[in-house]
Formats: sequence, structure tokens, C-alpha cells
Amino acid sequence: MCLKQRLPRFSAACILLLIGLPCSVVPSFGQCCGGAQNSVTHSHDGRFRVEAMSLTGTGHSSHGPYKFRFRTLRIDPNGEAEEIGVFERAWDTDKHFSMTVCVSPTGNGFALGSNLEDPILFFSPTGTILAKIDNYVSQTIHCGRKGDSPLTYPISARTQYGQRTTQLWLPLFHITGPETQWISNQRPNVVVKKHIGLKAVQAEEVSWLLRMLKWRPDVGGREASRVQELIAKSDETGLVELGLSSLSLVEAKLSAEEQPFLRRVQQEIVRRLCGHQDAWRNLDLLVALREYPNSDVRECAEEQLQALLPDGEATADWVQQNRQHLKWDAKLNTYRR
Repeated sequence: MCLKQRLPRFSAACILLLIGLPCSVVPSFGQCCGGAQNSVTHSHDGRFRVEAMSLTGTGHSSHGPYKFRFRTLRIDPNGEAEEIGVFERAWDTDKHFSMTVCVSPTGNGFALGSNLEDPILFFSPTGTILAKIDNYVSQTIHCGRKGDSPLTYPISARTQYGQRTTQLWLPLFHITGPETQWISNQRPNVVVKKHIGLKAVQAEEVSWLLRMLKWRPDVGGREASRVQELIAKSDETGLVELGLSSLSLVEAKLSAEEQPFLRRVQQEIVRRLCGHQDAWRNLDLLVALREYPNSDVRECAEEQLQALLPDGEATADWVQQNRQHLKWDAKLNTYRR
């Protein structure tokens, strides 16, 4: 068969391959000879879905500029979908396009990696950039490979020390580890004992997270006057350290008047929590944290669940089955049925 006869068949096969990607649980979608493609991606437990729909057409002729609408939905146990956020994002280029979406099982958003921009970004369902991984060359997030943990994803990047691969804990967008070095294009890789290429989550941030998980409204009440003092002094570091005690007062001030230093405080607290609301009583986050790499965080999450839930139940299945029956008791700071 001559080349001219083969090319149409090759193009058709490539297009069919890309069309199949939306059926994948954690697909990457992109452009080969098939052009821009729509994509539907679920969290590993199926409770959240992100639909990425091209607004500039799909197929071979759609070769940029690219514009997508990202729609996040919560799926209830009966399969009913509820939209929790939608936004649009565009890339004004006609370069070949590839993109990977990884959906967090805690409902706070999704990671988005693209060959058209350097950072790997974590978006809230409404499009706020909650966190990002940047300052590396050609970084890539790998979603849904067989044998991977449902909460941990491989991430690789070219650094000043060469090619490195490590682990990304998706719900908080934390680089954890271990870190490996690519010594060639062939395995085996060499394990590096310390993170010298990719920046792991800092120990002080983990300690801060533990304090936020143990936070209670009465703590916020006791620290309110201190927060007011720090706001008067424009002390960003102190406000961030107080975390949830600061957040409500900072946001109240921002609703009345935009102040850049308060906006930075808010954004840093939101980044550290990766958009999770009321982290100390957020059941989705606490259940997920029982699989966090740090043992202190795992134990803290377990204690929180036992303290907050009736009968001390702490399994993901139990929370999922009883979620609709749980009511928050603000006086006791516990859930009840």
C-alpha cells in the first residue's frame, strides 16, 4: 500500500484512539493528529467528576487556539450529579496540545498539567488557583497508573540536579517522596535519600497542618484579640501562623476593603489547606489523611474522626453510607445522627 493510502487510515485510527480517552477514569487528553478532545475524569472513588469540554471544536481541524470549560460535579450514592463549580481557561497558541487532569477525592478541586504552561496547577471547582508546582522544566503529573495509590501520584521534572521523580499527595497537593534520580532512559532508577531536586512539603507546614486539624471555635475566640493586633501591625507571618483563627476575620476585613497584605494572608492559608473548608471537621479530608505519608498526621486524623463521629466510626465506607444522615452539633462540636 502506498503512503498516500496509508495516511488517511492512520489519521482515522489516531482520532479513534483520542475519542476513547473520555471513557477513562483518569485520562490525559490532547492533540496528536486528532486535535483538541473533550475529556471526562473521575476521582478514584467516583464521587467527583470533572468534564473538560472544548469550546473551539474538537477533532483534527481544532489545532488551537484552545479554550476549555471545566465543570466539576459531585456524584451522590444514587448516581445523581450536582454541579459544584464551572470555569473556562484558554491557551492562545496552535502548538500541539496535551493535558492531564487528576481529580481530588476530597472535592476541593483537581490538578491540571499541560505542555503549554510550565506550572502544574491545582484548581478549585470555580477556577481559583489553590496551589502550583513551578520553577522546574518539563514537569509532568502521571495519573491513574496501575498499582498507584488512589491518593498518591507520580510526578517528574527536570531540575538543576537532573531528572527527578517523586510522589504527589493529591488532596493537599504536597510533594512527599521518596525522590528518585533518572540515571538513564532505562531502569533501574536511583533513590535519593533527600529531596534535592523537587521541593517537598516543609516540616513546619506539616506541624501547622496538625494544629489546624486540632483547631476548635473556642480557640478562635481566645485568639481573636491577637488576630486584631496582628492585622493592625500588618504582620502577615503571625496571621498565617494562627491559620483558622485568622481566616474569618481576615476575610471579613477583605469584604469591606481590599488590602494586599490581607489578601496574601488569605491566599497562603488557603494554599496550605488546598481549599478545604473547616479542615478540622472536614470528613472527606480527615478520611483521606489517614493515608497521608506522615504518621503524626495519620494519627491526628484518626483521633479527629473518632472524636467527631458518633460511635467513633472512621472508615471511608461508613462515612460515605451515613453522610446524608449526619448533622453537625455546634454546641458539642461533633456530628450526630
